[in-house]
Amino acid sequence: MPVVRINDATFASLSTLKTWFGTKTPSDTIDQIVREAMEQLGIAQDDDEEAPPLAAAEDVMEFKTTPGLSFTKPVTAIIDGQTIQNPRWSAILIAMVTHLKNKGFSGEKLSRELQIPSKVTSYEDEGFKYYPDLGLSIQGQSAADAWKEADRIAKNWRIPIDVTFVWRENPKAQHPGRSGILRSGR
Repeated sequence: MPVVRINDATFASLSTLKTWFGTKTPSDTIDQIVREAMEQLGIAQDDDEEAPPLAAAEDVMEFKTTPGLSFTKPVTAIIDGQTIQNPRWSAILIAMVTHLKNKGFSGEKLSRELQIPSKVTSYEDEGFKYYPDLGLSIQGQSAADAWKEADRIAKNWRIPIDVTFVWRENPKAQHPGRSGILRSGR
């Protein structure tokens, strides 16, 4: 778990907010602040919480253009015939980048092929995460931006991808509780 250093004034403010939110630890307080900020911004947190149940096949909406993906959770993802276990939007994007690497792209060439921030070095600030198998650090993306790049790679390199997802029961979600499917690369 990362360690974050904060100044004394911020820690005192966290203690005040802890009382206000009714949280037990500074970490719980920060989690609450982040959840509320992300909700206000309409950004879905890509976490491990259980996905809502998938609708019956006849109720799954298929889209020609990408809908709003805020507050969605991927349920299944199949890339070039391979199923992604416990899919997340970030894992789907990394799987697509891995397919590019398997097509012979690496280092600077792989980084230049991407239309998202990436660095050919181990860098873990500013939202970047290092992927040793790729030899790249890639900046985290929202669900919509992760799909946009995965879709672009799929179309450019004819890598078939199918992602079934559900919108969480959130009034800010485009279709709360509904299921959708996105297909690309054909």
